[in-house]
Formats: sequence, C-alpha cells, structure tokens
Amino acid sequence: MSVGNAPVKLSVEGLSKVYESRQGSTVALEDVSWSVNEGEFISVVGASGCGKTTMLRMLAGLILPTDGRVLLNGDVVRGPSADRGFVFQQDALLPWRTLLDNVLIGPDVMGRRSEFVEEAKRYISLVGLDGFDSYYPHELSGGMRQRVNLARALVVDPEVLLMDEPFAALDSQTREVMQAELINIWDQARKTVMFVTHQIDEAVFLSDRVFVLSPRPGRLRQIVDIDLQRPRDLGVKRTARFAEVVDQIWKLIEEEVRAGIAEELRDAKRQREGVPE
Repeated sequence: MSVGNAPVKLSVEGLSKVYESRQGSTVALEDVSWSVNEGEFISVVGASGCGKTTMLRMLAGLILPTDGRVLLNGDVVRGPSADRGFVFQQDALLPWRTLLDNVLIGPDVMGRRSEFVEEAKRYISLVGLDGFDSYYPHELSGGMRQRVNLARALVVDPEVLLMDEPFAALDSQTREVMQAELINIWDQARKTVMFVTHQIDEAVFLSDRVFVLSPRPGRLRQIVDIDLQRPRDLGVKRTARFAEVVDQIWKLIEEEVRAGIAEELRDAKRQREGVPE
C-alpha cells in the first residue's frame, strides 16, 4: 500500500520522559521527533532499555511526557482514547469471558455492546477464528489468544494500532505465521501501526519504515526505509535484499546490545558475590 502522499496521522515533537525515584532520575527518552503518515506500518527497534515501550505508552496516553508532545491528526494527545488501540505483550484475556465477550470488552465498557456485536464477529473472522466465539481462553492456544487480543483492539475501529511486542511469548513457528497474518489483517483494515519489537527480521518483514532508537536515554538514531515490495509473504525472508536490510539495522545496534548483555552478566556476578552496585 502506498502511503507516500498520505496525510500525517501521528507525530511527536521533542518527546522526553524522565522517571523519578528514591534512587534519582532516569531519562528514558530524550528529545525524540518524528511523523508517521496515515496507513504506514512503522516498527521501533533498539537495545533493551532504550525507551521503546515508554514511547508507545506515551502515544497511547497511558503515561504523559515530561517534555514535548504527541499529536494525532494535529491534536495533542492528553490521555487514552478509542482512537488508539493497544495490543500488549500478554493477551490479558478475562478467563470467565468467552472469546466473543473478550473481544467486546471495550464496547461493554462504553455501554455500546449491541452496536459492536456484528463488528466483533467480523474481526473474529478476519483474525481466522470463525467458529470459536463461545470458547474460553483456557481452551485456546497462545497464538489464538493473541489473535483475540488483536481483534479486541480493532473492534472499536481505532485510527492507530499500537503493538508492544505482541508475539514475544509465542514459539518461533507460530510467531512466523502470526507475522504473515498481521500483514494480511493490516492490508485489509488499513490502520496506521506502531509496532515495538526486539526482532529485527520481524520489523523488516512487517514495516514500511523502521525507527532505530539509541540506548538510554532513547533518541531517534536512524530511520530505515524498507524497500521490499508489497504485498509480502514469508518467502521474502529468504531473499538477499531482506538479509541486507536486516544486517544494516543490526549493525546500528549490535555494539549496544552486546554491551547490555555484558552489563547483565556483571550485575548477575555482583549479586551472586554480594558486591554492592
């Protein structure tokens, strides 16, 4: 889908977030600015602790920036709203509700269930779960629960879909299938998507552009345009160009990822030996 001439849907200007604690201040994100066009699929990658999830939560209005602002259609975001759907890492389905009832949680909260029942069934079909309306979460696999999670976010017809590592808990084969399914759903639903992931190949496969964040404090280090033709299927992952783009992004963050792993090992040894940090 071409979005080159589409209007700007979502943007941030000078976005910063500082967390305060008894141990002092932690700058999670610092002076980040970017804009996303309507209908774009954007992935955000970077070393652990670079502020990816913090940024996503500010886009959702779940937390407020210390400085800067988030704009949706040119209006300042001041809190959560149905115009932004959030898909968390964990599906957090309510075990006493059926699949259909879990998808309808948002409309139930709004007191508008009857208006959304048919739409809920449409999205259940879109995510490939026809016939499972009456199933309970314990009767569903991890991949199926994440499909419910996605349908629940889509049912209220958000303008922007925010996804925080939604496939992280899945096995590698299911994850690959879910990536392909998400591409198909995105192509049909035509939503603007911000997708946080640690998997570079996932980001490249799904996205129009990849935003690479620097380590804490997170800053926008580089934007990588993904020039792989759409529509895409999993076969594109076996092409030379796909490997080149993955390698390009990996080189941007490799040193920081290795440094982070080394620091984790040092911390583990300190704790084992009782050495104060």
